[in-house]
Amino acid sequence: MADLQVENLHFNRGDFSLHIESLWVKSGEKIAVMGENGCGKSTLLQLLCGLLTPDAGTISYSGTDLTMVPMPKRAELFSLLPQVAEVIFPFSVYEVVLFGRFPHCTANCFSAEDEEQSLYLLERLDLLELKDRHFNQLSGGEQRRTMLARVLNQQTQIIYMDEPNASLDIRHTMDIFRLLTLRSETLISSVHDINLAHRFFDRFLFLKQGVLLADVIRNDVTPELLAETYNVQVTIGTAAFEFQR
Repeated sequence: MADLQVENLHFNRGDFSLHIESLWVKSGEKIAVMGENGCGKSTLLQLLCGLLTPDAGTISYSGTDLTMVPMPKRAELFSLLPQVAEVIFPFSVYEVVLFGRFPHCTANCFSAEDEEQSLYLLERLDLLELKDRHFNQLSGGEQRRTMLARVLNQQTQIIYMDEPNASLDIRHTMDIFRLLTLRSETLISSVHDINLAHRFFDRFLFLKQGVLLADVIRNDVTPELLAETYNVQVTIGTAAFEFQR
């Protein structure tokens, strides 16, 4: 399994800049990236995947600079669930999920194992009854679960996710976060719901105006840190409703 190391990362776009002085992620960690809108969460994920090019600094996987990792190897190393994922052609739900196996194909053919794994994920993510429906006919939450199944089907060492529970109802949100955090892969995900993140993640990166404000474990997430991150008053209280699955 791959480790991730970031050193002196700088990225500028218009009047926005992102700076990560140092970041080291060990294999298997479950990390929530948090902060206000526009603080750089999505930008950071795209930089780590090579979708954006930093102006300075290095991103390395197990000691190998990302720029030296060929595209086929990247598809085996990490996967990304973006905020918005479009499927232009009229593919079925099953086909979209099956396409996640492309990095593992031989002779451009899907194996029986690929098909079996795809069906398993469709069932696990409550999509089996929708497998023959066109992706563009699904609701927003159903599309989100389909793209998540595709990402998991890629079976990479590191999974990046940008707001994975966007458009999901409470039941599916709980199911998916439990599934993600019980898996062995490294997970780095932007999350807006601090209570949800605090329940399922072990480590937290708080961004503020393009700077890594804090890198802490769960027990070190305090009201004072949240107040500084989000510019609001924070107290520890009892929620009106608590959901269990």
